[in-house]
Amino acid sequence: MKDKQEIEQVFIESGGVMTTKALIGRGVSHYFIKKMLDENFIESSKRGVYKLVGRDVDESIEVSSMVPKGVFCMFTAASMHELSTNIPFKYHVAIPKKDKIRLPDYPPVQLYYWDTKQYLRGVSMVKKNGQSIPVYDREKTVCDFLKFKNRVGFSDAKEVLKAYLSRKDRNIDKLIGYARELRVYSIVDQYLKILI
Repeated sequence: MKDKQEIEQVFIESGGVMTTKALIGRGVSHYFIKKMLDENFIESSKRGVYKLVGRDVDESIEVSSMVPKGVFCMFTAASMHELSTNIPFKYHVAIPKKDKIRLPDYPPVQLYYWDTKQYLRGVSMVKKNGQSIPVYDREKTVCDFLKFKNRVGFSDAKEVLKAYLSRKDRNIDKLIGYARELRVYSIVDQYLKILI
């Protein structure tokens, strides 16, 4: 594939962001990637992550490409699920505890290094500009806020829980299941008794 219009279409179908691996998988050579960079057709967000020059890209798709094993969590997940009025100025992303990753200065990302159980539980996918990106589901997000309430602040944790409980699609059994598994059952139970 060496036709720029065809490559532009591939970028658009991918939410505006592609990795070196994805481009090579579509038949674009390293030489042609370098040529597109030199001609200012694409730009590098981070080593191995590219976007079209002059095109707006949903930053969450860009962050997802920059952090391949990342799952949006905490304030970013709460915002995506409309559980918080707090608009984070950084993207909050969980990765496995032992992973190492280098990030560019922009977009700003706050990494959370979680153990296997905390990291794997409750991953769901949301669509952004036709792309699926990983984010913790509502119940896991509530448990995370309650688990880290001393770090995030009591008022933010309470807001997330109250917003969750006001939803018609809430799943209390699932919330309690996660709470038991993630060892925050006593905290969740205490708040549920007060708020329900």
